Amino acid sequence: MFKYIKNNQNGFTLLELMIVIAIVSILSLIAIPKFNDAIAQANTARIQSDLQTIDTAIVMYQAQNGKYPSNIGTDLNSFITGADTLKAPKGFCFVKNGGTDGKVKIENTAYELNADGDHALCQGKMANEFGTT
Repeated sequence: MFKYIKNNQNGFTLLELMIVIAIVSILSLIAIPKFNDAIAQANTARIQSDLQTIDTAIVMYQAQNGKYPSNIGTDLNSFITGADTLKAPKGFCFVKNGGTDGKVKIENTAYELNADGDHALCQGKMANEFGTT
């Protein structure tokens, strides 16, 4: 009358699931800081590149007009495509002598000129002040 029904369900035990979750957690604890540092390095490289490009445009502007520009967005538009919309990336970047790990948050999104108008700045720092050493 009663047939024996074999319960042949495949699956993971609770212990196996807990071990997998622990391994994934450990890997994420290692990977997330590395990912954040990679983003900060990319932001640093972009800021350095932007500042060097703006500095080159400043030299070209000065050679053509005999004076330094007063505004990046308006004066350098003929030398840099989209100079009026050029902005620093959001997030963190590396600044030389910027603390224990050198990583600082980017507060200003716009690049500006120094008081003399001969260099571009991001957060009050020139291109050579960004980096990891």
